[in-house]
Amino acid sequence: MTADSGGGTDDTAWSLRTIEVLGTEIQQFVTQTENIGNDEWTKLVDSFEQWGALPRVVEKVEWNGNRVTIETKSSGYVGEAIKHPFSSMRARARSEGDDVDWPIGGLSSDGLDLLLIWPLEKGRINAEEVLRSHLSSGDLQSAEALLRRCASALGSAHEALSSVWSGPPNSNSWNSLLAKMEEEIDSRTLWRAPFKPGMNTILSFGNMPIKCFSESSDGKIRIRPTSSALIDAVAKSKGIEWPAVRDLASLLRDLSRISEGEIDDHVKTRLRAAIINSWVGVHGKLRTDGSRPSRALEIIGGGLAIWEYEQALSSNLQGDTAGTESISNSKKILNRVSSIQRRLFTIRIFSLLSILGLFGGSICLIAGTYDPDQLSPLVGIFALTLSLGMRLLYFAMAPRPESVFS
Repeated sequence: MTADSGGGTDDTAWSLRTIEVLGTEIQQFVTQTENIGNDEWTKLVDSFEQWGALPRVVEKVEWNGNRVTIETKSSGYVGEAIKHPFSSMRARARSEGDDVDWPIGGLSSDGLDLLLIWPLEKGRINAEEVLRSHLSSGDLQSAEALLRRCASALGSAHEALSSVWSGPPNSNSWNSLLAKMEEEIDSRTLWRAPFKPGMNTILSFGNMPIKCFSESSDGKIRIRPTSSALIDAVAKSKGIEWPAVRDLASLLRDLSRISEGEIDDHVKTRLRAAIINSWVGVHGKLRTDGSRPSRALEIIGGGLAIWEYEQALSSNLQGDTAGTESISNSKKILNRVSSIQRRLFTIRIFSLLSILGLFGGSICLIAGTYDPDQLSPLVGIFALTLSLGMRLLYFAMAPRPESVFS
């Protein structure tokens, strides 16, 4: 990676730098972590584009990593610095619905968010803390109920975002990014997909950890968008958007991170099923371009599994910043890829038989219709029935989304 100085304050404590990742130049927002007063805050605010209800006069600004707490004489705010800017939340905030707790203001540069702020809500507890408590106490029913509510909120938000903007799948670009990540981290894996059906691009969130979810004062689960992953900034620089299914894969990846060493594979499958079934059960098909959401998740065509694979590659690309839990789980996913691909290769035999049956049955049916003395139409009907059976068996034998990586 190479870095060049960009915009920022005079003392370079805050700056935008250009770095190179996977052969692509992206922006990196470099922040200081020391607490600052009003003068330093004013200098920061004046260095970039301001929008929304961003306070200009402050009493105190306290940093904890990339998270910030801001105090004014009358109000309090919390915020998050976006290390690798990749989007504008203002475009997403035009969506209808109340499943997302959109930021009320922030800083940006060239339309990309650098800092997002929200009003301070005392006592706000994110879903990760609650989930960890349920898992440590063995309360799996409460854990499932919590995850169902989170996934339902995500599905509803996807429907709303899809109504703002939706584009066609970007299969070639997605496969190209997979190839570059495989090479960069030396994964010794190779997986490509046609990415269909239900893979239309939307204004997705990009990164969907469970800590994004929390229960508001009215008892509703809401999503508070968080920082993106490195690959999101790379994709944005190339004009690449993601499908809704990728956000779901990100949520499942974070579940694996949190539950690492806490539960066995059977329980993990239950929890994954709670997320998947709840997301699928949300009314509407805009998020999957008119296809049944359950069909969009099936591994045949790529489905949810190819995006979980992409998330595993992304975690390894992040390196130490992804956290040891995330990297450990990602390696387990990568180690399972070859066995999954062998199984998919085996069941493709049934797909081939289905195609042959359809072709042969159609010919027999036509020939039997014109000359029943030479060939009975029943032969064609039998072949077509067999073709249908092979097709159904093909889908039935494919690994299920909830168990493929659990």
